[in-house]
Amino acid sequence: MKTNVKNNFKLIEHATIDSLKIRCLLSKVTILDTSILDEKTKYIISDSTGEIIEETKVKHLSKEIKFQHYSIKVAIVSKYDFTLKTNVDYLEIYLHSKILEENYFQGITISNIEAIYKKLIEAKVFNISFEDFLTSKINDVDVKKDFLCSNEHFKDLTTYLKKIAISSNRRNKGCHKYENGNIEFNTRQTSTSASPFLKLYNKELEAIERKSEFFDYYFNVNHFRNLKRIEATLKTSKDLKTSLNISEATLLNLLKCDTSQLNEIIAKAVNTNLKEIEAIKIKKSSKIRSNNLDKMIYLHITNMIDNQKLFFEDALKVTLEHFESDKQNKYRMKQKMIKIYAEEIAPGTNKKVNLKRIELLSLIGWDKF
Repeated sequence: MKTNVKNNFKLIEHATIDSLKIRCLLSKVTILDTSILDEKTKYIISDSTGEIIEETKVKHLSKEIKFQHYSIKVAIVSKYDFTLKTNVDYLEIYLHSKILEENYFQGITISNIEAIYKKLIEAKVFNISFEDFLTSKINDVDVKKDFLCSNEHFKDLTTYLKKIAISSNRRNKGCHKYENGNIEFNTRQTSTSASPFLKLYNKELEAIERKSEFFDYYFNVNHFRNLKRIEATLKTSKDLKTSLNISEATLLNLLKCDTSQLNEIIAKAVNTNLKEIEAIKIKKSSKIRSNNLDKMIYLHITNMIDNQKLFFEDALKVTLEHFESDKQNKYRMKQKMIKIYAEEIAPGTNKKVNLKRIELLSLIGWDKF
């Protein structure tokens, strides 16, 4: 752990930019270190005949600018411009928020982008004016939102998301849940606006097991207890322009977007990957109960769980929507439903009602109730 850093972790409760690809016109760039960047190792992504190398593969071929316990990848690429009818060369920068070091959790913002720019320039690998840097094109933007949640509640949430995820028979499409509770929808390579990449994962576990060198140096990982993250990707310039309502997919236009727009990127990815709740049809039951209201509640809950295949928390939320005009009556009905469920319907091994799941679904932006 870095000795001069103490208690530097602070939860940012809104969405921020975690990483992105910046594509600077090479004509605006001066190469200073040819051992890292050299036009002789230019990667031709496309020409007039079409794609030559997949853009997703270029990052793996790129060189690294090394910093203290992390690196930033860069590459020179050539891409065909159908408007100009010629290939155009670019410097691609695969920027991520580790460059913020102890301010990593802030994400990349309009307020820290100049400091990020200066750090890149001070590495003396390339030079570009700040203005040209800001007006460079972007894509592959990852937006993240951190939240606190116990491992038990996180695994319950992702189990639920797996159940209601839109299924797909296509390779690398649909939902995949891991044993540790992490869950992914689609892949970065195959994602589209109709099936966007989305993942929820245990950030505490990642810091301890996968990338400990960076986190151990800049943070006390004990402060990450119960830290989880949801992350969504806007892959193309078209996705960025449509989702953020911007005229051009440039770094500056992205950074001008407010937190509500970034939150909406995550919420949209969540809702696109999950199924609508089907219309509920209440079936009759022959079970006799003494109190008519309790009987109706019992029948209603049992039907929604057994026949409609809902979790009790879903049934509770759907039912209580019909009591919005009378808050006191809504509260009484909620308590009665919970009591009947816990005493007479819940499995014998699990009598607890998981209201935390409802809170977490709202937090990540699911609006299909």
